[in-house]
Amino acid sequence: MGIQFSPVGGFNFSSQASDLFKDSLKFKSNEDLINMLGKDNLSSAARDAISHELESRLKANQAEKSGGGGGEDEDDLQKLLKKLQDGTISAEEMKKLAGMLGVSVATLEKIKDKGREESGADITSG
Repeated sequence: MGIQFSPVGGFNFSSQASDLFKDSLKFKSNEDLINMLGKDNLSSAARDAISHELESRLKANQAEKSGGGGGEDEDDLQKLLKKLQDGTISAEEMKKLAGMLGVSVATLEKIKDKGREESGADITSG
C-alpha cells in the first residue's frame, strides 16, 4: 500500500504532480487563483500554471464574446499579472485587471501589497 503526496507551495513539481496541480486549477474560481498567486511559498512552476489557467479562461471568454481569439488581451493579462505580482501595478491597471478577471480590486490589492513587500519596495512612498 503506497501513499503519494502531491507537492504544493515552494516544492519542485514532478511531471505527474504538475499535471494534477494544473488540472485542479480548472475547478477554482478566478478569485481563488488570484489568492493563490499571493502565497509566499508558491513555486515559479505553480505561478506559471496559475497564470496560464487565467489566460486560458480569458481567451475562452473573449472567443465566446467575439467569435475570435484575444491575443492582445492575453498579452495585457500577462503584463498586468506580472506587475501585480511585482507590486508595481497602477490603480488604472488594477481596475482593468479586475475587470478582465471578474474579481474585486480589493482582492488584487492584497496581491499587490504582498508583491511590494517581497521586492522590498517602499510602500510608504506615493
